[in-house]
Amino acid sequence: MFALQVAMASIPNVHLTAVLIILTAVFFGWKCLYSVAVFVMLEGLVWGFGLWWFCYWYLWPLLAVPAVLLRANRSPFIWAAVAGLHGLLFGALCSVPFVFIGGIEMAVSYWVSGISFDLIHCAGNFTLTLILFKPLYTAMEKAMALSGGKSGKPEVCEENGAELPRQG
Repeated sequence: MFALQVAMASIPNVHLTAVLIILTAVFFGWKCLYSVAVFVMLEGLVWGFGLWWFCYWYLWPLLAVPAVLLRANRSPFIWAAVAGLHGLLFGALCSVPFVFIGGIEMAVSYWVSGISFDLIHCAGNFTLTLILFKPLYTAMEKAMALSGGKSGKPEVCEENGAELPRQG
């Protein structure tokens, strides 16, 4: 996550972090939060520990929650919508600490000043997730099979898409 975000840093708010968190949540359930924590720590170590960094401790796990809850879903469009919505709301959610620092006016002005970046974030997340979810999902499935690893990914009924009960 971190390496790809740094590699794409020249394009503001366009990165693969959202789709990678979604895929990690789909395959590993709540354990995805470990990789999110490492990602946030690396962000702070490289870019500094500003107020934005504290926001990352709730913003990125907030994406993991619906990803874990909807992990049986295989629709790239649904995942693109989740990723896009997260990108769209990113600035609004980042403005929460400013309510306590300078009041609701400061929080709203912070959010409004960054709406153009939120729109880019939304479009980037939506497009990249829509295009890359299936190929990355397939690659992760193959990697898991080759490694003999067992993911926490729920098994899904082919007929109706419902989660099957776990065996053993």
